[in-house]
Amino acid sequence: MKRVMTALALLFCTTSTAHAAGPFDGIYAFNFNGVLTGYASVHENNGVIIAVVLEPSPFDSTWEAIRGTRNGNIVRLSSIFGTVNLVIDITFNGDNSTGTAVFISCSDSDDDPSNDNDNCDIPAGTALNLTKIF
Repeated sequence: MKRVMTALALLFCTTSTAHAAGPFDGIYAFNFNGVLTGYASVHENNGVIIAVVLEPSPFDSTWEAIRGTRNGNIVRLSSIFGTVNLVIDITFNGDNSTGTAVFISCSDSDDDPSNDNDNCDIPAGTALNLTKIF
């Protein structure tokens, strides 16, 4: 029994907390003029950022996976999976908890630009505020 207790004590003394791989990893809320427009789960490994963007509407269950390479506190993310083709520039602030996302382009995947507005909720050029919620 003494050996088991010693082993458990050593195990608990040597375990450490897991840390995020990138300085900007976390869950962010997107806001436009104070209105919640979505969430993003941001994860980085070796400078490559993958983000999953979710809309807060219970009537719209779409999500987008986007990817890009971080350069300092800036990253350009492009779609890798989803219902639309997005290009978004994100600038993270030095506080590691806020930033700005600017929509560069959005189009749907049906090669018919006449209905892109039906599927792209946020027009190109729109800047959204990011706030890390955890």
